[in-house]
Amino acid sequence: MKSESFHVKLWNGEDRVEDTDPAADATCVHLSVRILVVILGAIGVAWLLWKHFHDLERRPKTIAVAALAVVAVGFLEYRAQAAEQRYGAAVSAVANRDVGVRCQGMFGHLIDIGQELGTVQFNAEGDPADKTDIKRDACTWLKDYERGDKSVNFNSAVAVHVLAHEAIHLRGWTDESVAECYGMQHTAQVARALGAPARKAQLLARLYWEQVYPDMPDAYRTADCADGARLDLHKDSDVWP
Repeated sequence: MKSESFHVKLWNGEDRVEDTDPAADATCVHLSVRILVVILGAIGVAWLLWKHFHDLERRPKTIAVAALAVVAVGFLEYRAQAAEQRYGAAVSAVANRDVGVRCQGMFGHLIDIGQELGTVQFNAEGDPADKTDIKRDACTWLKDYERGDKSVNFNSAVAVHVLAHEAIHLRGWTDESVAECYGMQHTAQVARALGAPARKAQLLARLYWEQVYPDMPDAYRTADCADGARLDLHKDSDVWP
């Protein structure tokens, strides 16, 4: 199938041209699988109803419970997809292109032993994927942040920053210290996209800089990440990060 090209604007002023196959939309595939699960569940309930229709007097609870389970799963999947679309819009604004966010499911969470809260896959040529995978804990904190009063706390700062950090990877940067630094400088932007007022959004980014960044692994920190330093994207501003 014919591929298409898109430009990723980097902060050094260069245009990075990447090829993407429009049929290889991982986010759409992910959503389609979720929808398929719900449809199959509905078919299963329909089959159960048909099979036991003549025996409704003895098995009404079984059918009712199965039907309610499918409805509940469908509702949860709808909410999960809606949340991922909101996160995807916030990340896309930073990545400077349309990308997706996928939150880890329950099964993946149970068998997961990794420490990272978000990942972006890169191909052999160094080109980023069109989505980021976010761990279940981070997605839970994001949901709590959206539902609440946008309070400035540790979990909220980490979760919102994870989206910003992975957005930088999706923009084309592979170096963790660069993604961490640029991500911090976009954390307030992501917070605003999720509904936070400007002051709380900036305070959230500041909390991350003061309480989280100093304890990050060496690979994520650099002396170049500071107010007025080389990785400062707005050297003419006194606002940091």
